[in-house]
Amino acid sequence: MANPDLVVPDREDAYRDWTEAQKIPVIKGFFVEDVKKVEVAPWDLRGGLGALVNLDGTGGTNDGHVCEIPPGGKLKPQRQLYEEMLYVAKGHGATTVWQKNGKKHTFEWNAGSLFAIPLNAWYQHFNGSGSETVRTFSVTNAPFMINLFHNLDFVFQNDFSFNDRFDANDSDYFTREGSLTGRFFLSTNFVADTHSIQLKDYRERGAGGTNIKFDLAGNIMGAHISEFPVGTYKKGHRHGPGAHVIVLNGQGYSLLWPAGQEHVRVDWQPGCVVVPPMNWFHQHFNSGAKRA
Repeated sequence: MANPDLVVPDREDAYRDWTEAQKIPVIKGFFVEDVKKVEVAPWDLRGGLGALVNLDGTGGTNDGHVCEIPPGGKLKPQRQLYEEMLYVAKGHGATTVWQKNGKKHTFEWNAGSLFAIPLNAWYQHFNGSGSETVRTFSVTNAPFMINLFHNLDFVFQNDFSFNDRFDANDSDYFTREGSLTGRFFLSTNFVADTHSIQLKDYRERGAGGTNIKFDLAGNIMGAHISEFPVGTYKKGHRHGPGAHVIVLNGQGYSLLWPAGQEHVRVDWQPGCVVVPPMNWFHQHFNSGAKRA
């Protein structure tokens, strides 16, 4: 019989409640086949269409979401007390970012652009085409932050400006090239084209491999790009939860497995997202006709 003194209360899961309240599709499992093709539905919070991506490998540390902006459309102005990194999967447009009562900064992006929203700054996305939709894929640490405070007004209606992360008087915040630390650690706030950015030799993770790592908008969450040649693979490795691997180009597959157990195979192509679970080994193989 259980000791009544050791019974613990149910832990509040504010993020789960928030997710259910969004009333948009929620994607689970190990991977997303193509973020450009997932089902989306009207998302009142954002003012466009969306789907939440809560894959098993996140361990509740972070999440993803797909957002679609109709031709000629725009999303609602908003801010949030969690970090967000955004990759443009399809289309072109612009984003305006500002602090309360501060100067507005607007920069343009295209398919392949990558940037981060400065913490708790106001922002708004615009579709620059009158005939094509925009699709973006974002990774955020909303699960941790919403559960930490479990107060949505504090997370979404907080007036505090993190001027140390984003100074509204910094006129080239989203246009400067950024600075390189060491061999391949780039501190920047906007990557115009992830497909053409110069990568650095990274043979430690496999012959012919290249890499560059990003510190975006002073965030705790980081990102990197790895590329490897035809007929090769990345060395098998494992790490903590929450790494969202999005395929930019190429064709291949990944193997994921917990130590000593069966392998799970995920075939991928551009637009696929894979999240290896915590401490699962994983290895990526290029089986296509060009670098991946």
